Amino acid sequence: MIGAIHPGFRTCRHARARMQGRSIRAQALDLVLAWGRDETSFDGRTLVRLDRDTLHELEAEHPELRGRLKIHAILATETVVTVCHDSRRHRRRRNRRRPH
Repeated sequence: MIGAIHPGFRTCRHARARMQGRSIRAQALDLVLAWGRDETSFDGRTLVRLDRDTLHELEAEHPELRGRLKIHAILATETVVTVCHDSRRHRRRRNRRRPH
C-alpha cells in the first residue's frame, strides 16, 4: 500500500518502515521533498536532499526540527523508495563507482 506524504510524491511501505525505524518525521520528509535539490544516483534513481543554506533557513523557521532535517530521500519516478540520515558515510558510498 502506498500513502501520500507530499502532493505529487508517494511513499512505499519500505520507506515508511525506514522512517519509523530511523525516527524520521513525516514533516521533515515533506520539507526535504519541497525544498531539496535533486541529484542523480548511480542506479538511475533520484536523490533529494537539502543544501546547506536551505537547511539553515528551514531550521530557523522550524526550530522543532533542528537537527532532524539532515536526511535524504531516494525516489523512483514519483515514489519515495527509502529515506536515510545524510551522513558522510552515506555520501562516500553513494559516489563510489560500481564494478561492472
